[in-house]
Amino acid sequence: MCGLAGVFRLDGGRPDPDKVRLACSRLAHRGPDDSGEWSEGPVSLGFRRLSILDLEGGHQPMRSECGRFTLVYNGEIYNHPELRQSLERSGVRLRTRSDAETLLHLLSRDGAAALERLKGMFAFALWDSAKREMLLARDPLGVKPLYYRFDGSSLAFASELRALAVFLPGIGLDPAGVVDYLCYGYVHSPRTVLDEALKLPPGHLLRLNARGLSLERYWEMPKPPRDRRGPPIGAGEALCEIEELLIASVRGQLLSDVPLGAFLSGGVDSALVAALMAKAGVGPVRTFSIGFSGARAGLDETAHARAVARFLGTEHHELILPADVLNRSEELVACLDEPIADSAILPTFLLSRFARETVKAVLTGEGADELFAGYNRYKAAYLSERIGDLPRWSRPFAAAFARRMGKGRVFAEMPHGAVSSWARAVAHSEPAQLRDVCRLEFLHRSERLDPLEWLKDPEQPHSLGSALAFDLRTVLCDCLLMKVDKAAMRASLEARVPYLDRRLVEYAMRLPPSLKMRWLKGKYVLRKLAAKYLPRGIAFRRKHGFIVPWEEWVRDPGNALLDDLLKALEPWGVFETGRLRAMLEELRAGSRELDAGLVYRVMVLGLWLDSMRKQC
Repeated sequence: MCGLAGVFRLDGGRPDPDKVRLACSRLAHRGPDDSGEWSEGPVSLGFRRLSILDLEGGHQPMRSECGRFTLVYNGEIYNHPELRQSLERSGVRLRTRSDAETLLHLLSRDGAAALERLKGMFAFALWDSAKREMLLARDPLGVKPLYYRFDGSSLAFASELRALAVFLPGIGLDPAGVVDYLCYGYVHSPRTVLDEALKLPPGHLLRLNARGLSLERYWEMPKPPRDRRGPPIGAGEALCEIEELLIASVRGQLLSDVPLGAFLSGGVDSALVAALMAKAGVGPVRTFSIGFSGARAGLDETAHARAVARFLGTEHHELILPADVLNRSEELVACLDEPIADSAILPTFLLSRFARETVKAVLTGEGADELFAGYNRYKAAYLSERIGDLPRWSRPFAAAFARRMGKGRVFAEMPHGAVSSWARAVAHSEPAQLRDVCRLEFLHRSERLDPLEWLKDPEQPHSLGSALAFDLRTVLCDCLLMKVDKAAMRASLEARVPYLDRRLVEYAMRLPPSLKMRWLKGKYVLRKLAAKYLPRGIAFRRKHGFIVPWEEWVRDPGNALLDDLLKALEPWGVFETGRLRAMLEELRAGSRELDAGLVYRVMVLGLWLDSMRKQC
């Protein structure tokens, strides 16, 4: 796991290597073990390495023996041993055991077609000196981030937004990105909150050469079944196939030359991963959990995680946090490479730092909820899909029940396509609600772009499958995976995601809703699989989630940080700070009428902007 940065001058000029060096210095936490830089003609590349495979080899930037290709790459290619054997059989002589060299040879031989053969998480830049072409690519599910800026004559890119900011003319805000963030708590690809800074969408590659810049989608998520009964896949067949794919994914992701472990929340997703690690012969499995002390002790899952650890015989480690953890603002800012208003980002960082004392990489349970319908909001999507089949007299009652699920909307009744409707259903706020806190001229400037436009070709029918597909490409990619990546890498820890193996995702997306939700309980087939490896009480336990007391943080009258942030927000010209101050006082006085979540999102953005101003 690593960090990369670079510049390609299309006009033939020489990039400033000092800027690339500065960008890489901001990525030092992503790669404390090694660094490298390379410049030639119109290209300058920099790299920071966290050594996981082939600790002595694998130095980057890595050049092909012929000198034509130069690669900087962040990630892990889990099937690189098989790919390596294939290369050697074709006569390729490999100098190292690193997956970076395997990737370099594949790309130099097959070009972008090599992406079809990769199983893993990755973001990379490949320079082809013969074609004078730069190729950037990001893995299909967007596990690894990659940001870029193109001004017509120069392409700059980096693994983190703070590093890319080195190449920006200034810290200007993109109104569309800011409004997107305020509505959702994160920004959808390809936008960011910064003007001129973009995020490469998952499953996409970018080419820049003399013909110009092009953006291509190289991987398309399988369309969910149009018939809600789906293809003729039975529960037994699905159970066997998912078991085989998940076991293969976990085994592949145990590839490491350094100690690794697993995050264990106590829920079925991470528990099943830990169980399959134990089955693979990793013993004892090192597991790591986090919880709260004091009044918050009953709101976490450490007791359940402990029970899983005892059953599996893992080497278990617990970190217990104080209830006022969000007051550790310096550590919270450190996690915020980009504004993400997921309150679990700071505990994730603290858990990662705790785990890093013992291991260098962990497996996590991210992605299972989006693949197998684990969240409560999917009940509304499922019911919305089924309402038309119910007797006419019962439909109003079913609709009323569905409205109590998943943000309170029955998205099938909305006058939009599936993407637009589900996007509205999962938003925390709609743009019209921002009029209370944002300046009108700023909101008017934000109306020029729909950040979800790239997802709407073609629109899918309203269904549970279309809701899951949307969340995989947005909430998971742009929020949850980025939360884990930025928090874990801030602690120099690699986080792996077995549920997001490409073959497993492609298979799961073809399953009918009846195998994902049964009697309004999600993850049916996954729970059936978990029951083979774990006690039934763990496999079928109700989802809890990790609850961070963000609302108490906002409402706390003694939180002077929020008052300082309101002052820091004034120069940006985005918010009606007088109205925000009044809202904050009403919330502190106990009001339940106002949107505390919107105030929290504003404050997280304020923390991020203040830190960017100080850094830049």
